[in-house]
Parts: sequence; structure tokens; C-alpha cells
Amino acid sequence: MKLLILEREKNKPLCSMKKLNGILPAFRMIEVKAKKKLGDFLLDSELKDENFICLVGKNGSGKSSLLNVIAGVYKPDEGYVKINSQVITDFAAEKKQVVLVTPDSCIPNFGVDRHLLWGAKLRKIQVQPDMVSEVKKSLGINFHGKVSKLSLGMRERVSLATALIASPKVILVDEAFGNIDNRTEFINSYREYARKSMIDVIFSTQHGEDSKGADHLYQMEAGRSTRMF
Repeated sequence: MKLLILEREKNKPLCSMKKLNGILPAFRMIEVKAKKKLGDFLLDSELKDENFICLVGKNGSGKSSLLNVIAGVYKPDEGYVKINSQVITDFAAEKKQVVLVTPDSCIPNFGVDRHLLWGAKLRKIQVQPDMVSEVKKSLGINFHGKVSKLSLGMRERVSLATALIASPKVILVDEAFGNIDNRTEFINSYREYARKSMIDVIFSTQHGEDSKGADHLYQMEAGRSTRMF
């Protein structure tokens, strides 16, 4: 599945969250109510939250299906996807203002530095060199060369950093933290950089311990979501 880089909205969000370093950042309320039949599987899930959101569940529980509905890969049979009360379900891909990252999102024939700027280039965003350096330092990207030559965990670091540098409204992470060394530390670093950049993140995982850094947790089971906090 390819990395979906979608255009960011121009206006700042109005949702408020707790202070970070004395500053009150703003995040976007993400609201999903969706039913989708996929063969014998029925997704019937709801979500309404902001900031750093974790979906936890076993394989086949509906995590990826829900993220694909939010990203627009799947259109729900019933329901909607809203960001800040605006329905984006039928928006064209370039207007959904969302990025979906999977373990297979990287562009193998790119070098690391070219890859990091690719999403921003598609959106015609000028990126300051010090921003790239900061993201690389925050996410432990201290390697170079072709992405195809990297380990799976390194590729995931590059894809996730590419999403941040593209500056979308929302990043959806479909189990793309799973192969990263020092995963807990990385998730915390990703959360802090996304928060500083006022980017909401929804990430899926099979590992309950990954939810420790989340602001909100949803348990996925048999296509249904249950809000835990």
C-alpha cells in the first residue's frame, strides 16, 4: 500500500488541548461513524477524539479497515468521516488532508534525504533545512543511502518522518511502528513532534503497551471499536 500524501487545509484548527511547554496547542476533532462490508467481515465502528489516538487489537479486528475508511481508501457503506465538524467522506484524495503510513509506504529507489522531502514536494511546500535536521534527530534517522537497502524498521522511520515533514492535518499509522527498535521511545518522540506541529495521529497496534503514550485508546474487536479512555 502506498503512502497517501494529501493536501493540508489552510486554516488552523480550533480544538484545544493541554499545555505543552507553557503553550496551549490546537488540534482537530476527528469524528468517524462507519459501516463497511468487506467480504464476510463487517466494520461497524465509531471514533471521536483528537491528538494522539491508539487503536489496539488483534489481526483481523478491523484496525486497518477503520484507518482505510478515514483515509478514503474505502468508502463507508453507511456513515461519515468528519474533521472539525466538516464531512470529508466524499472529498477528493488531494483535499482530505490526511496521510496514511503502512510498513510498505516507502519508495525503495529513493535516497533517505530525497524521500524525507517527497511528500512536501508533492504539496509544493518549502521545507527549511533545520526542520529536516530536527525531524531526523528526533526520530533517530542517522543513516543514509537507498531506502531499499535499509532494514524494515529504518524504512518505517523514514516513511513516518516523511509524513511529518509533509505537514498534514492528520497522520494515520497502520502498524508502522511495529518493526522499529526502541519502539516506546520512538512513539513518544513521534507524539511530541506531532503535538508540537499540531498534527493529530491515529495509530494501530497489536501491542497493548504501545498505548501508554496515547491520549486516547480504542479497543478493536470483530469490527467494533470501544473507547477505553
